[in-house]
Amino acid sequence: MKKMVQAKLVSTEKIKLEKVKVPSITSDEVLIQVKVCGICGSDIHAYKGRHPFIHPPIVLGHEFSGLVSEVGSGVKAISKGEKVTVEPNVVCGECYNCLHGRYNICLNLKVIGCVGHNGAFAEYIVVPKDKVIKLPQGISWDEASLVEPAAVAVHAVKKAEQRVGDRVIILGAGPIGLLVMQVAKVSGAKEVIITDLLDYRLKKACDLGADRVVNSGRENLANLVKEDYGERIDLIYDCVGIEETVSQAIQIARKGTKILIVGVPEGKIAVNLAYVQDRELELLGSLMYVREDFTTALELIHQGKIKVRPLVSHHFTLEETDKAFQKILTMKEEVLKVLVQI
Repeated sequence: MKKMVQAKLVSTEKIKLEKVKVPSITSDEVLIQVKVCGICGSDIHAYKGRHPFIHPPIVLGHEFSGLVSEVGSGVKAISKGEKVTVEPNVVCGECYNCLHGRYNICLNLKVIGCVGHNGAFAEYIVVPKDKVIKLPQGISWDEASLVEPAAVAVHAVKKAEQRVGDRVIILGAGPIGLLVMQVAKVSGAKEVIITDLLDYRLKKACDLGADRVVNSGRENLANLVKEDYGERIDLIYDCVGIEETVSQAIQIARKGTKILIVGVPEGKIAVNLAYVQDRELELLGSLMYVREDFTTALELIHQGKIKVRPLVSHHFTLEETDKAFQKILTMKEEVLKVLVQI
């Protein structure tokens, strides 16, 4: 019986290496040998015990690339040995949202590595055949693992209905914020301003094309916006999702504009609904993606229109997965995107 190693979150801030049998597949499934898996912000929330929906014991990991190791008898479009990535949302296909093309908010949503399905911090993973996406030639394992977070950015910009010529602010220059920034620019934003507390991340934002960066720990963003832009902030993406950034977004938003909540809140937060109501602000959530967003993200990366390699700050092995998580928690000033090579 063939064995594999997986890194399982067994309790708060504790990941344990386990040796288990390689999972078997059904006729409509694909066995993938995982090559690279990224650590997402939602993985960190789960690791800290603060994610509203993800709880141990579970094998985390939903941003990954790999090699097809085996296919079920009913799988015709995918072959052994092909390089792939995976759209990790597993949906029912029968609820109202699924039937209306919004399966990212399926009533019975499960997510590989998050809810109802072990993830890719493992040597092998089984996934449904319709969730497997072939990779074009020339894309690396690292780049392919970042298609998933890039799809989050593509979906957010599409959800915002961003217009050509918009001036936008992005709160948070983490991996998602930097990807939203790039997609916003590709989509025709006139000017993109991005904020963060860490100069390291703001420098990276400059390198990737930000028009202006603001350290919101040193500068008063509300005053800056009022003095330099007046009312001309057209759209705000909150890629942090904490009370401070949501409140900041509501404070600086021009009347009648949209605020996209892209970051995952760790719990309930208080907001000034009086401003939301009085200013007719649209406070919108953005969750994951659909296939169109995933394929668009893959194309943008492959064509070099958005750059994901500069986001990667560290690599760890599967055996070092717990160490990788601790690195993110304790060394924020030097960490951006951490990848686990398997």
